Amino acid sequence: MTNLLPSTLALVESASALSPFLHTVAVGCLVVLFVTAGMCLYRLMLGPTPADRAVAFDGLSTVFIGIICLLCILWRSDYYFDAVWILTLVGYLGSVAIAKYLEKGRVIR
Repeated sequence: MTNLLPSTLALVESASALSPFLHTVAVGCLVVLFVTAGMCLYRLMLGPTPADRAVAFDGLSTVFIGIICLLCILWRSDYYFDAVWILTLVGYLGSVAIAKYLEKGRVIR
């Protein structure tokens, strides 16, 4: 990239920059997601029933997926989207396993 003219280099860098509005919105959403993660952790630790803990686990996995997606937007990277797919699958399978256990007392017949 050193062969580019300085004006072309500046144009490329400005095209890849995140707009201030989008940056502010993404940071605000991250703050909200971290507060939500704290509330889910509170419910996961002190939930009065196992069903409350299961819902908190499901919400926490969804919040972590959202945090990873927002960090990918802020970092202008797509390296972690594979991790998002894996966490989505693990979160879903975990929620199904917990629901089956709460309903029948066992996960596998």
